[in-house]
Amino acid sequence: MSPNVPNLLSSKDNFSNFYSEFDLKEKIGKGTFSDVWLCVQRNNGREYAAKVLKKNYGHTVDADKWNAISEINVSNSVGNHPFLLMLKSAYHDKENGKIILVTELMKKSLYDIIENGECPLSEYRIKTYMYQMLEGLRYLHENGFIHRDIKPENILLTSRDKLLKIGDFGTACHAIYGYQYKEYVATRWYRSPECLLTRGWYNSKMDIWATGCVLYEITTGHPLFNGRDENDQIEKIDRVLGSPDLRLTNKFKKHKSDVFVARFETKKQSDRTTGVGLHSVYQPYRPAYDLITDMIVYDPSKRYSANRLLRKSYFYEIKNTVYEYKMREFEKLLKDKSVVNLSKLIDQKSNTTINRQSSIIKKQGPGGDRIQNVQTHSVNVETSDRLSTDISQKIDQPKLDKWKSNLHKILCSKTNIKKSIIIPEPENILHGNRKQNSHNIIICSKDNTKDISPLKQVLTESISTLNKGSVKKNIRNKFVNRPPFK
Repeated sequence: MSPNVPNLLSSKDNFSNFYSEFDLKEKIGKGTFSDVWLCVQRNNGREYAAKVLKKNYGHTVDADKWNAISEINVSNSVGNHPFLLMLKSAYHDKENGKIILVTELMKKSLYDIIENGECPLSEYRIKTYMYQMLEGLRYLHENGFIHRDIKPENILLTSRDKLLKIGDFGTACHAIYGYQYKEYVATRWYRSPECLLTRGWYNSKMDIWATGCVLYEITTGHPLFNGRDENDQIEKIDRVLGSPDLRLTNKFKKHKSDVFVARFETKKQSDRTTGVGLHSVYQPYRPAYDLITDMIVYDPSKRYSANRLLRKSYFYEIKNTVYEYKMREFEKLLKDKSVVNLSKLIDQKSNTTINRQSSIIKKQGPGGDRIQNVQTHSVNVETSDRLSTDISQKIDQPKLDKWKSNLHKILCSKTNIKKSIIIPEPENILHGNRKQNSHNIIICSKDNTKDISPLKQVLTESISTLNKGSVKKNIRNKFVNRPPFK
């Protein structure tokens, strides 16, 4: 459940609204599908990033077209996470058919740090970056999305280079088990083996592989697998990890790609690569070695998830830091949101529940009228009807006639014998005292066997086989409306 999910499909469908709220300053980024501009909000002077999509969406954009835009789909579904860069608003240019997406302005990316020669980064800085990346991916994956383009350019930083956010959800998609995705996704250097060797048969573990490649790059300053094309990319992977075993090869073969055919079917079986091992290119003394060995794994089923990686002892140092504090605040927000939604659900259900009001049952004794109030607790009608059905199924007519006959014999032969039921006070039940402060209810006697109500009949029949004398029986009401636990 996502807190504060922005409603981006609002009335902001006019491009003039964007220009009335923002001023475009300069182009700060350029990509295949969009251009990114620096813009300033007029009413407060705050700087934002405006992503102008190059695709022409026409003069009108309905809800289906809005939801087809990955950034809007993710932002409306996931909501604001401290380590995910979500949209602030979206605008439509009716004249040119362009879509403009406004986000928080991030000063730089990991790519800028690598290009500036700042790598290798310090061990603690690497740890804080990996913690934030994995927390963002964990939340994204738990909400059913795959990013599909994790790379240094999409890992954005604040001005002080401490806080990190994963951005650019242009290729993100829903994770659907057994679904065939697009074959060519992710930047080649960060593409996982299953993306290279199959035709779109992958899952969220591809983001973990790409994150491991980013980890290697900020630690060493150069990419782990920098293939010239797809065939060269898989060869570089095999030189380090070795060719996959026969079991994994057969698994990939079910959905084989052209790269698989060129790598494993064109060549002879003897040409399979052994691999030098990850430890030879990333020595154990380097930072986060224990982390990367569980991320750069050929078999996606053996690759660790983000949640499992975050439980490793490597991240113990992050406890009680500003990064964990941000996650605590976010989780508290999620919890509060869940409680609010739960209370709303309870209120809705309570409105549809019909409560039975308490009734007064008159019990008459031989010495005169003695009226006692018996409280019947509120129960749901559905539960009451089910109980009535069960009782009617269990008690058949022959047995009922037999009980009536026995009752008649007892009432005729044993005159003026009082049968009483002891109903303890509620507080005595709670404290285990079943003998004090109880009420005696007179059920019947010889002189009062006529006009017995159905409820009296049931109570009377329940004691028909008991010996003479005063009989005490403790009764508890099983059906008590309990308040929801906190």
